[in-house]
Order: sequence, then C-alpha cells, then structure tokens
Amino acid sequence: MTLAGISVDPTKNNRAMVDKLLLPFPLLGHPEGRVIKEWGVWSDGDGGIAKPSIFAIKSDGSIAWEYVGSDYADRPTDDELFNSLRGGG
Repeated sequence: MTLAGISVDPTKNNRAMVDKLLLPFPLLGHPEGRVIKEWGVWSDGDGGIAKPSIFAIKSDGSIAWEYVGSDYADRPTDDELFNSLRGGG
C-alpha cells in the first residue's frame, strides 16, 4: 500500500507541513484542484477550500473506501481509519 496526501496548497507549504507534522508520507501539491473538484470534495465556501477527505484507492483505480468531512474539524478517528483500511469498516 502506498500513502500520499493531496493539497491545493503550493508545494513549498506542503513540504513545511510534512516537516512540522512529521508525516510519514508525501503531501502532493495540486493547486488547480481538478481532482478535488471531480471527486466532489471542493467547497466554494470560505473562498474555495477542500473538505477534509480520505480516499483509499485500489490498484485498479477504483475507490475502496472514502470519508468526506463536513468541515475542517470533521475527520474520522484513527480507529475508524485503520479499521476501514484493514477491511473492517
């Protein structure tokens, strides 16, 4: 399994966030936000921002699991996330 994050923030900001949070995965920059918009997680509120979202993508490109929060604080618990990735949720 490969893990990566995608953000509409500039690459420089993402690099700083990875360093600050000690993330064990890369945070990729996608300033145009095309994928975020296509997957329905773009919000025009607050001047345009992505909803906090997690997608587990299978090797064939299909979505195995997804979580889309309603605002910046709405995120799955660690247990919800890890159980879903193990196939338990």
